[in-house]
Formats: sequence, structure tokens, C-alpha cells
Amino acid sequence: MLATVFLVIVVTLLTGHYFLVERPRRLAAESANRPQALPLRQLVNRVPAGVFLQPTFTWGQVRSGGDVEIGVHPMLLSLLGPNLQMETRSAGEHVDKGDPLMTVGDGVRHLVVRSPVAGSISMANAAPPVETEWQSRSDRTCVIQPESLSDEVPTWMLGQSAVDWSREQYGRIRDHLLARSADPQTGLALADGGELPVGALKQLSEDEWAEFEEEFLNA
Repeated sequence: MLATVFLVIVVTLLTGHYFLVERPRRLAAESANRPQALPLRQLVNRVPAGVFLQPTFTWGQVRSGGDVEIGVHPMLLSLLGPNLQMETRSAGEHVDKGDPLMTVGDGVRHLVVRSPVAGSISMANAAPPVETEWQSRSDRTCVIQPESLSDEVPTWMLGQSAVDWSREQYGRIRDHLLARSADPQTGLALADGGELPVGALKQLSEDEWAEFEEEFLNA
């Protein structure tokens, strides 16, 4: 009888330790190792060296052979928030400048991100090489063999001009979202300091997503 009671106590203590101590510790460790969505202001005020921005809310990094790695501006990814879904065009496909290149969304609604350059996709769903401190999460990229890179690069933004453009777009997006908040009584729920929160787009309707895409992603 005492042995049975002792066994029950031991099992209860071990079970309690797992759920109250060990499991939360493991989840916290997993969360710490997983790239997190960064506050938008952290993504606006810096751009990694050697990374161009395009008006299509994409970034590009020119490889040594002349191919271009294309990814989605992390500010847009943070606006979508955690658990986003991303699909890219397939390797071997040809895209013209302005053609749909990627879709990003929450599984129900999505935005179309367009190609900033014409060319052939040589690699899809690649792991991005840009600095992790600038990324909002592990997004996917495409590698494109451009048709005329020399014509496109002078129109792209680098360094301070890229930062200035990002700041300007943040202001435009903030004004746009505040005017189209899901709850007209309370407005868009802002983060500390009155900044746009991570996942701000999730507070809007599907029609408002379409308006956002038309306004910002059809450059």
C-alpha cells in the first residue's frame, strides 16, 4: 500500500515538473531559436550593406555571376505577422518586370508581390543570405537571371536612399491603415509609442487587403 502511494506521488511530481518546468523551458528555447517578427521601426531605419530595394517592396542582392537574389521587404512581412504563408514562382519560369513573383498571406488572404526585373528564375524557395538582424523571419527568395541588369540597377535604391524610401513608405502605410482600420470606433490597435504593430494587416478585411495591394505593391 505504501509502495503504491509512493509511486503515485513520484509519478505526480514528475508529471508536474514536466508540464510546469520542463515543457515551458523547451518551448521558450524553441521560440528563442526561431526568427521572430521584428518591430517595423527596426526594419525601416537600416538596410544591410550591398542590398538594393525596389518599389515593388522587394530587396535584391546581385551575385558575383550577375544573377539577382530577390526577397520580400521584411517590413511587409512584419505587417503580415506570425505564421505567414509564402509561395514563389517555380524555377525555370520566365517573368517580365511587374509580373507576379511571390504571394504572401495568412492562409485565407494574400498579397501578390511583383518582380522588379525581367528574367528567368534559376532557383526558387532559396534561403535568404541577407543579415538576419534585418529579417523579420525566415522568408523565401528567388534567384533570377536578369535580361538587362545594367538597365535596372540604376533605378534601385541603396544605402541612405533605401532607408529614406523605407521611412517614407512606412509613413504612407501607417496613414493608409489608420484610415481603413477594421474597427472605425477604436481605430487600428497601435503598438507602444503609436507605431504600427506586427501583424497590423490582420486587423483589416479582405477588401482592404486588395486596396493595400493596389496602393503599394503595383509599382
